[in-house]
Formats: sequence, C-alpha cells, structure tokens
Amino acid sequence: GGKGGYGGGGYSSQPAQNHGGQRTKLFVGNLPSDIQQEALRMVFGHYGNVTNVHVMQGKSKSGQCCAFVEYAASVEAETAILTLHEKYEIRPGEGNIIVKYASSGGPRSSPY
Repeated sequence: GGKGGYGGGGYSSQPAQNHGGQRTKLFVGNLPSDIQQEALRMVFGHYGNVTNVHVMQGKSKSGQCCAFVEYAASVEAETAILTLHEKYEIRPGEGNIIVKYASSGGPRSSPY
C-alpha cells in the first residue's frame, strides 16, 4: 500500500456557482461498494485532465457506491459521459456504470 496522498479536505471553499456554464463535474453511479479513488482516476483520466475525485461513503440501498469526478474542461466531461455511460463495467459482472452531469446545488436552486 502506498501513502494516501489525497487527504486534506478543503474542497468546500469553492463558490457554488458554475463558472460560465462550464459543466465539468460528473456524477458516477452503480460503482462497486469498495471502489477506490485511484481506480476512478485511472479510468476517467483516459478522457481528460481529472482535477478531483470524491467517492461518496455510505452505501445506497442497492449496496452500490457513487462518486463525483471533476474535469479541467467541460469537453472532457462530455467525452467521458458519451464514452462510459452505461457502456463500461469497472468490474465485469457488476453492471455498467452511470455517468452524468452532477446537478449543482440540488433541485431547488433554479436560476431562471
């Protein structure tokens, strides 16, 4: 095992607004319950510059895990969705992963 170099939190200091409508943050679902950050970084790193990976601790009712992956550019995020969504299995037999844009701030914040 190597040193876990991703600790240190501090992600909450960013403002919640999307800068210029750039959609760079992805929600990834239907992951194995023991998924590692490094595995996600490896998979999603094929499609762009991954700036942040956050695995949600706390299992859903199905026992599946979910995560957020952030890219440096929105075009990279879009590529990942088109390439991976319901087409890729992290672990064969576990079922295809779900990749979609993370909804910023939940349903009640409507800018219109």
